[in-house]
Amino acid sequence: MVEVGIYWKILTILIQIWIISIVNASESVWTEWWWTYDGFSGPEWWHTRWQICGKGKYQSPIDIKPDRLLYDPKLSSIVFSSDKKINGNLTNTGNDITLFVEEGLIPHMNVTSGPLQYNYRLHQMKLHFGHDESRGSEHTINGLSFPAELQILAYNADLYDNYTQALSAPNGLAAFSIFLEIGEVGNEAFTMIAEALKYIPSKGQKHKINGLPLHVLLPQTTQYITYEGSLTQPQCQETVTWIIFNKPIYITNEQLLMLRGINKHGGGHLLIFGNIRPSQQVYNRLIRTNISYKPKTKACSMAKEVFYEGI
Repeated sequence: MVEVGIYWKILTILIQIWIISIVNASESVWTEWWWTYDGFSGPEWWHTRWQICGKGKYQSPIDIKPDRLLYDPKLSSIVFSSDKKINGNLTNTGNDITLFVEEGLIPHMNVTSGPLQYNYRLHQMKLHFGHDESRGSEHTINGLSFPAELQILAYNADLYDNYTQALSAPNGLAAFSIFLEIGEVGNEAFTMIAEALKYIPSKGQKHKINGLPLHVLLPQTTQYITYEGSLTQPQCQETVTWIIFNKPIYITNEQLLMLRGINKHGGGHLLIFGNIRPSQQVYNRLIRTNISYKPKTKACSMAKEVFYEGI
């Protein structure tokens, strides 16, 4: 039994080396096929091709500790300057569900203010979710997870011509994180996304969505948490200003089950579930918030109690 165990370990290492040697020859293979969320191509192996995924000091997602938040009264409300509705292709990438916004609308979808010093243009939305109630969102609060997380990605339109240019550039991206919670009535805009899921059960399939109201999809709050981080998927570029809204939107349990029923291979029955990168170390980063605070006593004091309310 001992010899079998040693043999299996050696074989595993050889397989890993073989896979890495193949995919190193083609960047497109790595970015479009090789990496996944489990096995030899899972998050613990991403650093073998992109060192920053393992050595970066600004990696995402993170676990947010409410008692360590820095209250910043200068953080103003986020401004989504367009009331236009979104058209795009909801796509099963095999690793997640992504809504690619139609190019013609991108110049009209600007986001600014808050911690953002530039104008950012909406590019895509990604859904992250788990296979059970224990995990779902990539970002967590005091170790607690939400059933799912919607991430809206935008690029710096003042400095860069497109998303690809901004991807690896300073102040290149902004990401808006929306937690999804279970409710009796689902968010009207998310229901449009959920209805399209039935048309993309397998990797590579896509379905056109027309007239998605962004203002309905966004939680009705001016409060958020912000920090400097990275993309949560390879190549893990540390060019992202994260903004995590202080309220979730609601989806139904049926809609969550539809997400969990999506396949990560064409014609197969292996599910995407569990497309969650583990929490990364915060190191010395500041995690700021404009969430209002409550005084500990009725006495006059400069002491501030910063808290997070997931409501």
